[in-house]
Amino acid sequence: MALSEIAATSQGPMMGDYISTSFSGGKATTVFAVGHQQPTATSFDEAMYAPTTPLGVACAAEATQPATTTRVLVPVTGVGSGAARQELRRE
Repeated sequence: MALSEIAATSQGPMMGDYISTSFSGGKATTVFAVGHQQPTATSFDEAMYAPTTPLGVACAAEATQPATTTRVLVPVTGVGSGAARQELRRE
């Protein structure tokens, strides 16, 4: 995507991310935006999407797992995720 394809605002080119998850009746449904290439120089094509089938929600006992460093790809330093993220991108 070229910078020229991002909406121009009074503060410069700008785009937004949006994601939502709503819970109802033990099910979760998410909504997210997807942007497509500009159809014309003066319009944009961005729509909101949701899965057709809501996801089941796990109870706390099913969703809770103890923290572990098993299968960590880089050494755990406790300094943050910056170095780990960079290392993963290099691979």
